[in-house]
Amino acid sequence: MSSPAEKSDASRSQELAAIEAEAFFYTVFEHLGYDFRHYTDASRNRRLTAFVAKHSLGTISEAQGRVLRDPALLSSFLSTMTVNVTEMFRDPMVFSKIRTELLPRLATYPVIRVWIAGCATGEEAYSVAILLDEAGLLDRTTIYATDIDSDSLRVAASAIYPADAMVGATRNYQASGGQRPFSDWYIAKYDRCILSPALRSRLEFFSHNLATDSTFGEFHLVLCRNVFIYFEDTLQHRVERVFWESLAPFGNLVIGPREGLTVDGTRLFKPQDRRLGMYVKSQNQHARP
Repeated sequence: MSSPAEKSDASRSQELAAIEAEAFFYTVFEHLGYDFRHYTDASRNRRLTAFVAKHSLGTISEAQGRVLRDPALLSSFLSTMTVNVTEMFRDPMVFSKIRTELLPRLATYPVIRVWIAGCATGEEAYSVAILLDEAGLLDRTTIYATDIDSDSLRVAASAIYPADAMVGATRNYQASGGQRPFSDWYIAKYDRCILSPALRSRLEFFSHNLATDSTFGEFHLVLCRNVFIYFEDTLQHRVERVFWESLAPFGNLVIGPREGLTVDGTRLFKPQDRRLGMYVKSQNQHARP
């Protein structure tokens, strides 16, 4: 059983680590422009601690100086901080709903623009491209897929994935209502699968920081799934405003099924299927940020 003195030392150590973490994230924002200050503390600090341990940096304070000077270490830090857990057609019911309810609306536009925010390694962006290809809409669509992690973006742009990932992708695709052989969209080579150039040609991958960057165009559909759960309300509301400004009238926002909007976000978007995280842009003038 820990003595009062040991508990006091542990408490001071935790307090010091929290102070160091706050200083670290403030410095990264001030000098490098990457803003993690309004991510939830538990997730943010846990990832930072894992990063420090992985690179044997000793303390958070030591890591701060190293990250500022070493681009390779910065890249590793960003990879640690961002959410890269994804797979093609993840949450198949969401993609089924997009197929049956959103694609008919998108088909009414002569040119379709889609934004995948927080795209990680690109699986979700390619899943949307496959839906559009099935519906005969891909040739008039541009999908903009963004993330802050350059390593993830390189993987996404390569359109090359492990062959065993296609097993789960095929299962998810079929569960979402897909009717074609999933192999129509990739070529298998050894232990890798290369996605169709037709899919890749309609995607644009580039860096965008949801915490600091603004809208960069008008879109008919925005997907930002399983990202809000890492944000404090202040940052989430900022991002909700960016999405509201980015969407065309009656445009759709799709977030994670286990996520919700902030109180202010409910003024900006009306639920289409709250259970699946699907919303439509509010046209109420009082919703204007």
